[in-house]
Amino acid sequence: MSRIAGRFAKLKAAGRKALIPYVTAGDPLACSPVPILHGLVAQFRKQDADTPIVLMGYANPIEAMGIERFVAAARAAGVDGVIVVDYPPEECAPFSELCGRAGIDCIFLLAPTSTDARIREVARAGTGYLYYVSLKGVTGVKSADVADIAAHLPRLRAASKLPIGVGFGIKDAESARAIAQIADAVIIGSRIVQEIEMAGPEHAVARVKALVQPIRRALDS
Repeated sequence: MSRIAGRFAKLKAAGRKALIPYVTAGDPLACSPVPILHGLVAQFRKQDADTPIVLMGYANPIEAMGIERFVAAARAAGVDGVIVVDYPPEECAPFSELCGRAGIDCIFLLAPTSTDARIREVARAGTGYLYYVSLKGVTGVKSADVADIAAHLPRLRAASKLPIGVGFGIKDAESARAIAQIADAVIIGSRIVQEIEMAGPEHAVARVKALVQPIRRALDS
Protein backbone atom coordinates (compact mmCIF):
# COMPACT_ATOMS: atom_id res chain seq x y z
CA MET A 1 0.00 0.00 0.00
CA SER A 2 1.36 3.42 -0.94
CA ARG A 3 1.82 6.16 1.64
CA ILE A 4 -1.10 8.06 0.10
CA ALA A 5 -3.42 5.05 0.19
CA GLY A 6 -2.30 4.26 3.71
CA ARG A 7 -3.00 7.76 4.94
CA PHE A 8 -6.47 7.82 3.40
CA ALA A 9 -7.23 4.40 4.91
CA LYS A 10 -6.05 5.55 8.34
CA LEU A 11 -8.15 8.71 8.18
CA LYS A 12 -11.22 6.80 7.00
CA ALA A 13 -10.89 4.33 9.87
CA ALA A 14 -10.76 7.26 12.28
CA GLY A 15 -13.75 8.98 10.67
CA ARG A 16 -11.58 11.91 9.55
CA LYS A 17 -11.02 13.71 6.26
CA ALA A 18 -7.68 14.58 4.65
CA LEU A 19 -6.38 18.13 4.48
CA ILE A 20 -4.04 18.69 1.53
CA PRO A 21 -2.18 22.03 1.68
CA TYR A 22 -0.38 23.33 -1.40
CA VAL A 23 2.94 25.12 -0.93
CA THR A 24 4.79 26.72 -3.85
CA ALA A 25 8.50 25.93 -4.12
CA GLY A 26 10.56 29.10 -3.79
CA ASP A 27 7.76 31.25 -2.35
CA PRO A 28 8.57 33.66 -0.78
CA LEU A 29 12.23 32.57 -0.70
CA ALA A 30 14.07 29.55 -2.08
CA CYS A 31 14.41 28.11 1.44
CA SER A 32 10.84 28.91 2.54
CA PRO A 33 8.84 25.75 1.69
CA VAL A 34 10.68 23.54 4.19
CA PRO A 35 9.82 25.52 7.36
CA ILE A 36 6.30 26.09 6.06
CA LEU A 37 5.84 22.36 5.55
CA HIS A 38 7.22 21.76 9.04
CA GLY A 39 4.71 24.29 10.29
CA LEU A 40 1.85 22.39 8.65
CA VAL A 41 3.08 18.88 9.60
CA ALA A 42 4.38 18.53 13.17
CA GLN A 43 6.99 15.91 12.28
CA PHE A 44 8.17 15.82 8.73
CA ARG A 45 9.86 13.22 6.51
CA LYS A 46 12.71 12.19 8.81
CA GLN A 47 10.44 12.00 11.83
CA ASP A 48 7.18 10.98 10.13
CA ALA A 49 7.54 8.30 7.48
CA ASP A 50 3.77 8.28 6.85
CA THR A 51 3.18 11.86 5.66
CA PRO A 52 2.60 11.81 1.88
CA ILE A 53 4.21 14.41 -0.37
CA VAL A 54 2.79 15.16 -3.84
CA LEU A 55 4.60 17.26 -6.44
CA MET A 56 2.43 19.36 -8.76
CA GLY A 57 3.71 21.05 -11.88
CA TYR A 58 4.00 20.98 -15.65
CA ALA A 59 5.54 18.64 -18.18
CA ASN A 60 8.24 20.96 -19.59
CA PRO A 61 10.71 20.83 -16.67
CA ILE A 62 10.14 17.09 -16.28
CA GLU A 63 10.86 16.42 -19.92
CA ALA A 64 13.84 18.78 -19.89
CA MET A 65 15.24 16.78 -16.99
CA GLY A 66 14.22 13.47 -18.58
CA ILE A 67 11.35 11.43 -17.23
CA GLU A 68 13.57 8.56 -16.07
CA ARG A 69 15.87 10.92 -14.18
CA PHE A 70 12.92 12.83 -12.72
CA VAL A 71 11.18 9.71 -11.44
CA ALA A 72 14.41 8.38 -9.95
CA ALA A 73 15.08 11.70 -8.20
CA ALA A 74 11.51 11.93 -6.94
CA ARG A 75 11.69 8.42 -5.53
CA ALA A 76 15.02 9.12 -3.84
CA ALA A 77 13.57 12.28 -2.27
CA GLY A 78 10.61 10.41 -0.81
CA VAL A 79 7.91 11.75 -3.15
CA ASP A 80 4.65 9.80 -3.02
CA GLY A 81 2.65 11.25 -5.90
CA VAL A 82 2.79 13.59 -8.87
CA ILE A 83 0.26 15.82 -10.58
CA VAL A 84 1.39 16.94 -14.02
CA VAL A 85 -1.42 19.17 -15.15
CA ASP A 86 -0.64 19.02 -18.87
CA TYR A 87 -0.15 15.24 -18.97
CA PRO A 88 -3.57 13.80 -19.89
CA PRO A 89 -3.80 10.11 -18.99
CA GLU A 90 -4.04 8.94 -22.58
CA GLU A 91 -0.75 10.65 -23.50
CA CYS A 92 1.54 9.83 -20.59
CA ALA A 93 1.67 6.03 -20.42
CA PRO A 94 5.51 5.84 -20.30
CA PHE A 95 5.64 8.37 -17.47
CA SER A 96 2.81 6.67 -15.56
CA GLU A 97 4.48 3.28 -15.93
CA LEU A 98 7.79 4.60 -14.60
CA CYS A 99 6.01 6.21 -11.67
CA GLY A 100 4.11 3.03 -10.95
CA ARG A 101 7.29 0.96 -10.86
CA ALA A 102 8.83 3.53 -8.50
CA GLY A 103 5.84 3.40 -6.17
CA ILE A 104 4.77 6.95 -7.05
CA ASP A 105 1.07 7.65 -7.60
CA CYS A 106 -0.06 9.51 -10.73
CA ILE A 107 -2.92 11.84 -9.83
CA PHE A 108 -5.10 13.45 -12.50
CA LEU A 109 -7.46 16.40 -12.51
CA LEU A 110 -11.19 16.33 -13.19
CA ALA A 111 -13.53 19.30 -13.50
CA PRO A 112 -17.25 20.14 -13.73
CA THR A 113 -16.87 20.04 -17.52
CA SER A 114 -15.27 16.57 -17.61
CA THR A 115 -17.16 14.14 -19.84
CA ASP A 116 -18.10 10.63 -18.76
CA ALA A 117 -15.41 9.31 -21.12
CA ARG A 118 -12.77 11.54 -19.48
CA ILE A 119 -13.85 10.43 -16.01
CA ARG A 120 -13.55 6.77 -17.04
CA GLU A 121 -10.08 7.38 -18.51
CA VAL A 122 -8.85 9.12 -15.35
CA ALA A 123 -10.38 6.39 -13.21
CA ARG A 124 -8.50 3.80 -15.27
CA ALA A 125 -5.12 5.50 -15.21
CA GLY A 126 -5.11 7.40 -11.93
CA THR A 127 -3.83 6.20 -8.57
CA GLY A 128 -3.66 7.80 -5.13
CA TYR A 129 -6.74 10.00 -5.33
CA LEU A 130 -8.82 11.98 -7.80
CA TYR A 131 -8.30 15.74 -7.77
CA TYR A 132 -11.62 17.47 -8.49
CA VAL A 133 -11.21 21.10 -9.60
CA SER A 134 -14.47 22.53 -8.34
CA LEU A 135 -14.51 25.79 -10.33
CA LYS A 136 -14.28 26.87 -13.93
CA GLY A 137 -11.61 29.50 -14.53
CA VAL A 138 -8.60 30.46 -12.44
CA THR A 139 -8.06 29.53 -8.82
CA GLY A 140 -8.20 31.99 -5.93
CA VAL A 141 -11.03 34.15 -7.29
CA LYS A 142 -14.42 32.52 -6.73
CA SER A 143 -15.71 30.52 -3.78
CA ALA A 144 -16.61 26.86 -4.08
CA ASP A 145 -20.28 26.04 -4.76
CA VAL A 146 -20.96 23.12 -2.43
CA ALA A 147 -24.30 22.20 -4.00
CA ASP A 148 -22.76 22.08 -7.48
CA ILE A 149 -19.87 19.96 -6.24
CA ALA A 150 -22.26 17.57 -4.50
CA ALA A 151 -24.15 17.17 -7.77
CA HIS A 152 -20.99 16.22 -9.70
CA LEU A 153 -19.16 13.91 -7.31
CA PRO A 154 -21.50 10.88 -7.73
CA ARG A 155 -20.27 10.58 -11.34
CA LEU A 156 -16.72 10.26 -10.06
CA ARG A 157 -17.61 7.78 -7.33
CA ALA A 158 -19.50 5.64 -9.83
CA ALA A 159 -16.35 5.38 -11.96
CA SER A 160 -13.63 4.99 -9.32
CA LYS A 161 -13.05 3.70 -5.81
CA LEU A 162 -10.23 6.21 -5.28
CA PRO A 163 -10.69 8.92 -2.66
CA ILE A 164 -11.73 12.31 -3.98
CA GLY A 165 -9.97 15.53 -3.06
CA VAL A 166 -11.72 18.81 -3.85
CA GLY A 167 -9.77 21.99 -4.49
CA PHE A 168 -10.27 25.55 -5.84
CA GLY A 169 -12.43 28.06 -4.01
CA ILE A 170 -11.96 26.74 -0.47
CA LYS A 171 -10.93 29.75 1.59
CA ASP A 172 -11.69 29.14 5.25
CA ALA A 173 -12.81 26.68 7.94
CA GLU A 174 -16.50 27.02 7.10
CA SER A 175 -16.12 26.20 3.41
CA ALA A 176 -13.65 23.41 4.22
CA ARG A 177 -16.09 21.80 6.65
CA ALA A 178 -18.86 21.92 4.05
CA ILE A 179 -16.66 20.28 1.39
CA ALA A 180 -15.54 17.60 3.85
CA GLN A 181 -19.13 16.46 4.18
CA ILE A 182 -19.12 15.28 0.57
CA ALA A 183 -15.45 14.64 -0.28
CA ASP A 184 -12.58 12.62 1.18
CA ALA A 185 -10.04 15.45 1.15
CA VAL A 186 -9.99 19.23 1.18
CA ILE A 187 -7.25 20.90 -0.88
CA ILE A 188 -6.11 24.40 0.09
CA GLY A 189 -3.89 26.15 -2.44
CA SER A 190 -4.36 29.77 -3.45
CA ARG A 191 -5.45 30.81 0.03
CA ILE A 192 -2.08 29.70 1.41
CA VAL A 193 -0.24 31.50 -1.40
CA GLN A 194 -2.19 34.68 -0.57
CA GLU A 195 -1.29 34.44 3.12
CA ILE A 196 2.39 34.03 2.28
CA GLU A 197 2.26 37.05 -0.03
CA MET A 198 0.64 39.23 2.63
CA ALA A 199 2.91 38.03 5.43
CA GLY A 200 6.30 38.25 3.78
CA PRO A 201 9.22 35.92 4.53
CA GLU A 202 9.53 36.68 8.24
CA HIS A 203 5.94 35.91 9.15
CA ALA A 204 4.93 33.41 6.46
CA VAL A 205 5.10 30.30 8.65
CA ALA A 206 3.03 31.84 11.44
CA ARG A 207 0.41 33.16 9.01
CA VAL A 208 0.04 29.84 7.22
CA LYS A 209 -0.29 27.97 10.52
CA ALA A 210 -2.92 30.49 11.68
CA LEU A 211 -4.89 29.78 8.49
CA VAL A 212 -4.54 26.01 8.36
CA GLN A 213 -4.92 25.02 12.02
CA PRO A 214 -8.57 26.23 12.32
CA ILE A 215 -9.35 24.44 9.07
CA ARG A 216 -7.93 21.18 10.47
CA ARG A 217 -9.98 21.63 13.63
CA ALA A 218 -13.09 22.30 11.57
CA LEU A 219 -12.60 19.08 9.61
CA ASP A 220 -12.32 17.15 12.87
CA SER A 221 -15.29 18.74 14.58
